[in-house]
This record gives sequence, structure tokens and C-alpha cells, in this order.
Amino acid sequence: MNGVCTMKVLWTEDPQDKVFYFHLKGVTVDSVYLNSNKTSAVVGGIVGTNISYYSIVAPINAKIGDTFYVKVNYSGTMTCETGGTAGWCGGVTSQNGTLYTLGVGFVADYVSTTQHWLPCYDHPSDKATFHAKFKVPRGKIAVSNGNLTNVEADNTTITTEWTHDIPCATYLLTFAVDLYFPLEFGSSQLPMTVYSKGADTASTRKSFSLLPRMVRTFENKFGEYPFEKVGYVNTPTGAMEHQTMISFPTSLSQSRDTVNSVAAHELAHQWFGDNVTPEDFRDAWLTESFATYSESVWAEELGGFTGYLNNLSGKMSSYFNANEGVFPLYDYPRAAPSSNYPVTIYSKGAVVLGMLRYEVGDSLFYKSLKQYLSAYKYGIANTATFENMFQQTTGKDLKWFFSQWVHAKGWVKLDIRTSQTTNIDGKKVTNLRFVQTQPKDQGPFTNIPIEVGVKQKDGKYLYTIFTLKKDDETFTLPVEFPTDYTAITINQGPTLRTLLQVVSLTEVIENPKEERPELRIIPNPAGSDFQLDYCSEQNGSAVIVITNVEGKQLYKEIITVHQGQQKITLHNTLSSGMYWLSIEQNGRESTKQFVIQQ
Repeated sequence: MNGVCTMKVLWTEDPQDKVFYFHLKGVTVDSVYLNSNKTSAVVGGIVGTNISYYSIVAPINAKIGDTFYVKVNYSGTMTCETGGTAGWCGGVTSQNGTLYTLGVGFVADYVSTTQHWLPCYDHPSDKATFHAKFKVPRGKIAVSNGNLTNVEADNTTITTEWTHDIPCATYLLTFAVDLYFPLEFGSSQLPMTVYSKGADTASTRKSFSLLPRMVRTFENKFGEYPFEKVGYVNTPTGAMEHQTMISFPTSLSQSRDTVNSVAAHELAHQWFGDNVTPEDFRDAWLTESFATYSESVWAEELGGFTGYLNNLSGKMSSYFNANEGVFPLYDYPRAAPSSNYPVTIYSKGAVVLGMLRYEVGDSLFYKSLKQYLSAYKYGIANTATFENMFQQTTGKDLKWFFSQWVHAKGWVKLDIRTSQTTNIDGKKVTNLRFVQTQPKDQGPFTNIPIEVGVKQKDGKYLYTIFTLKKDDETFTLPVEFPTDYTAITINQGPTLRTLLQVVSLTEVIENPKEERPELRIIPNPAGSDFQLDYCSEQNGSAVIVITNVEGKQLYKEIITVHQGQQKITLHNTLSSGMYWLSIEQNGRESTKQFVIQQ
């Protein structure tokens, strides 16, 4: 490539050295001009490593409020981050005939990778407006941020001109080059354009058919869409929330999945990350947690509150099974097995935001989000900014919440023991003892809402919520809850999802002479193999079904049983997590929750 980049610089500080810095990697700086005068760009930092930059000396008399221009002529072969993979390489990649950029890297220690193709101060704290012309061979077209304001062509090339007059973090700038066709979904008031190669237009149109509804859903929750257009472009890999021109994996557009939760995730970034941008990448949870939570908001739009809760349950399982270490949402480590964008800031953060919604209530939750997005519109914010805004808007002391769930690491792990006693009124009641078992450097946690469900013999559930304030606390189910229940569920009710994991759920038999429960899982938690201790009323067949926390059936088997107590061995092929096992025989069903720990 050959490029010319002019940066209009407003001097807002008065540093002692009066030096302007910019980043550019992989390509060669041919010449630099300062206010039309040729000058030198000095390589700084650690030469030959990723920690490098260019610097030029500003005019001697430069002062606060001055504006000057830096023009960089550059050329060479564009590259992407060292250590990037075929699945994601921050910077510039050519694949399947498409030339495209991804604005961040998963392993690059500088994170923002626009510097692989554009001279800029490549840090999220410094936003810029953007005006670009891309000249490419005929038969292709370049798409980019903002509005397409001009197209020029000759016999061999085609030039597209893009203008984006709204401040944008440099990592959110992008371009993609291929023979693209624009598919329109919006209106003159708010264009919604998805750029697709010809072979993919039908599937792309199907996959994005709910895009207008998606935009309306997020506008209702977060406020008016903040930019001049909604834009997506199909690229071989992604997805990446470039401002007004989201890079979107072609494979997902080809899927014809109208739910298109990844498109919802990237769309939500236009509010969280693009409109209000994190001050630096320690605050990346302010983008990824919110976009991931927005997938649950979209699930709620399509499937009601049950869809919302099921979506959060899936994210919780994803977090528990991530093999990347345990760390906070804010200022997390990036060394392997973590990365610049670990699962933690996606899945854990989404569940934490769901808990915050429950803590303050729907009205105050969305009011606070709108206030935050409005107050810092087109600007930057950090974790403290967000926390302060939420406390001010809700009028609640939430320091404990953010300290526990954002700045501290880990989650609640519970050993639960049930027992039955007689209360002072002579009524039999069920007691639940909750013991926190997570490592000492994680917790103890406090103010933990735990929704308990009790399944009655008619198959219907009764639910109640306890608030765990200590690391070892016992609660008694309401007297109207039956003691001859067929199952107890934890954190699977109709109200909320809490970031907790049941390590064991044990029934304590106070009187050994009492009748044994009809179903036990031994051991629980289980490993490679486990047994069912089952009491059948008669000879015959029974159906064993195992489902995950989202209700998806993972295992089903018809077995032969005999009357009385018996042990049934199952060979485990499940990954670590929480599951439900039920045995149904002649219309009689017994269900137990169990945990797999590999």
C-alpha cells in the first residue's frame, strides 16, 4: 500500500518536551511534514519490539489551544499482530480475496492495532474524527466508517470517500476491500447497511432480517442510536465493533440464523465502547461485559424473561468452564492462559450486570445506563466513572457490589446441606445450610441472593429467595413448602441468576430410621463415573434423562429396574458443570441436581 495521512492536532496540554507521538507498525515512514515543513520522525520506545512509536518535535512556540498539522507519507506491506491466528489477527489481513482490518489484537501487548495501517495516536483515550479516501483496483470497493460521500472511477481503479464527523477511538477505525453489494435494512432517518459479496446476499439478508427490531430494542433500553448509520461488512473473520462499520464473520451471515446474537453483541457496542469508550484497556469490561449482557437483553426481547434467564445461565456455564485463571473484571492480567479479551470480561461481566439489574431494579438500572451514556456521549469513561454514575442515579450505596464483583476475583461456591426438623409450632420444615467453599483469596462474598425452588409431587415448583450474608448460614424454607418434595433447585428460578456454583448438595437424614429418599446421586459432585441409588415401587422400565442448566437434553436412556432399592452405574461423558437428572417410571418422576467436577 501507499498512504498519505494528515493529522490535525489540537494542543490541549503544555508538556515540557513539546513532543507529538504517533504509532505506525510494519510499513515504512517515507517522509513527515509539520505545518507543510519537512521534519524528522524519531523512533522511540524499545526499537525492534512491539513497544515502539514515532515522535516529532512541535513548534517551539506551541502552546495550549494551538492547532497544527502532521502529514505522514508511508508505504509497504500491511501486517497484523505477531502471534495472531487464522481465527483472529489484529491489524490487516488478506483472506479469501478480501482485504480487511480488525482494530484490536488478542495477544498484542499494545492491544489497539489500527497502527498497522494508519499513522495515529493509537490509544482509546484520544478520539478523532475521520475522513478517508481508499483507491483500489476496479472490481473491488473499499468500505469504511461513517457515510460514503463520494465515488470516483477510472479505467483501472475506484476511489471511495468516507466521512465520519463524530469522534471515534482509533481502534474502531476500519476498512474492508472486496466486491461488495450494499443490502439496505433501515430508513432515510437511520440507514442500516450490510455489505455482502454476491454469493452471500440471500443468506445475509435472511440473517439480518431482524436488524431493525434489534436496533429498536436497544434504543428502548439504552437511548437513541448514537451515530449516522448502522453498518456491517462480511469479512472472513471477526466480529469487531468498528464504529458504524462492524466487521462480521461471513460464516455467520451464511448461517441464516435470524436470532443473530453476535450481530446483537456488536450492535450493542455502538453504545458501549464506541459512543462511550473506555479510558484505557484496563476498563475493557465496560465494552465486552455490556455487549455480552445485551445478548441476554435481545434474548429477552425474543423469548421473554425466561429467555433472558436461560441466556444468562449459558454465559455462567461458559465462565465456570473457561480455563484462563481467575481474576477481576477490572485491570485483569493478559498473560496466557488469559489474553487481551478473556472469557471473564464477557461471560462473568454479563452475569454481574444481570445481578446489578436485580439489585437496583429494572427502572433504575436502565435509567442509570441511559444517564451514563448521555453524560459521556462521544467521550471516554472508566470504571470509577461508571460506578459513581450508578450510585448517583440510583441513590444506593453500591460500593460493596462493585468491590465484590468488579474489583475482586472469583465467584461463590457452595456446599449445601438440607435437613428437616420440627419448628416451635410442631410443623415439619426443611432447613438449608449454605457454606461458601471458594478459595480464601476469593471472598467470602456477602449479600448473595439465592433463589431456591422446591418441586412438589404434582410437578409444580414453589420458589423463595434467601440473601446469604455470611460464609456459613442456615435458612428455613417457609412452612407452606412441602417436606415431601421430589427435588430442590438452586439458582434456577424465574427471578434472577446469581454468579454461584453448587459444589455439593447433600441430604442430611436426622433420623436414620426414616424412609430413604427414592433417588440419590453418589458421589455428588461426580467425576468419571457415578451411581444412582434408586428405589422403585415395582419391576419394569424407567427412563433416565440428563439436562444442562439451560434445559437442553444431553443424555437419555431406557433401563430395566426391579422393585426396591438398587444402584445404577453411569459412565460420565459430561464436562464440568451443573446438571439435572430425572428418572421417570409409570408417570412417577424423581429429579436431582448434581455437579460434575473433572
